Amino acid sequence: MNIITQFKNKLSNMLFLEIDTKNLNKIFNVQFEEDIYVPVNSKKVIDSVRTKNNMDKIPVGFFIEGMFYVMGADKDFKYNHYYENILKNRSNSTEFIKGVIADKVKNKEYEDSYLLLKGLLNIENTKETYDKIILIVDYMRRSDSSYKDEELGILEKAESIENYALPYFYHAIIEKETGDCEKALFYINSYISKGGEETLEVSDFKESVKSVVDFDNGKEILNENPEKALKILIPLIDIFGDHPSLYYYIAVGYRMLANYEKAIYYLNEALSIDSSMVEVINEMGINYASIGDYKTAIAYLRKAFEATKSVEICTNLVMCYLNSGDLDNARTHFELAKKLDPDDEIVKELEDTLKKLKH
Repeated sequence: MNIITQFKNKLSNMLFLEIDTKNLNKIFNVQFEEDIYVPVNSKKVIDSVRTKNNMDKIPVGFFIEGMFYVMGADKDFKYNHYYENILKNRSNSTEFIKGVIADKVKNKEYEDSYLLLKGLLNIENTKETYDKIILIVDYMRRSDSSYKDEELGILEKAESIENYALPYFYHAIIEKETGDCEKALFYINSYISKGGEETLEVSDFKESVKSVVDFDNGKEILNENPEKALKILIPLIDIFGDHPSLYYYIAVGYRMLANYEKAIYYLNEALSIDSSMVEVINEMGINYASIGDYKTAIAYLRKAFEATKSVEICTNLVMCYLNSGDLDNARTHFELAKKLDPDDEIVKELEDTLKKLKH
């Protein structure tokens, strides 16, 4: 069951009493052209009848609470526009419902508090109301991720209020948790630019998401501009010093610049953190092959191949054996590569090369 359906189902606890136009005017001081159904919590009605034994003496506050609740639970409810008219016409309705909400929060009835606040937004679309509803819906989302879309909907509406920073902070948190640090950075910057207080927590948050964005950008441009990528990636060591992938990408950048010794240094740093990273082991083999140390390259590549059975690593092995003059092992590993992917372009090139060589 999705959250919207869950909210609508909560209306089954409401009792809808038909009130004619005469009584609507008498009770709520409004003029309507038709009778309408006004909601009240059925449990409250039962309790009221038990104590007073008189259905005619249901407190008006019960109806006020019911109308706010219905507007919050179902935005498309048939009589919502009537309820808005009634509640806007009663000067004390908002103060009354704020007291009800405060009591429900105190009793940890957070979902009911949220629905009442959502209803209140129809009457008071203010920063004060959003301050409260954002805190409650964020708490609910952290307890149950199915409220995520509900919170995002509230935040997007709140962001339409001019110079209102708070929703951008919570939006940034959600985007970071979702894994979209680029969006998280946008929202935390928006929070600050709109006057949000840049506390130590906010500064740390901003720095953490910016670092991830820089890491991703560095990786993205690595192939086309390794020098620029390294200028982005290397400073991140102070932040991601225990992240083996960072050292791996730095090493790839140095290999692309033909600085194999530095590449090997950073690969060793990566292996000291995680000795099982196959891509690092494979990269070690490539770098040692690049400096002509085929024996060491083969040792690394064989280890990587045993773990992955990758045609790419297998063809790297074939080339290392060829360069070291070990034709038998070159042919043996070529046959393995051919079985793995006979249509691989490197496999086809190696087949032509081997055909030209005498056994």
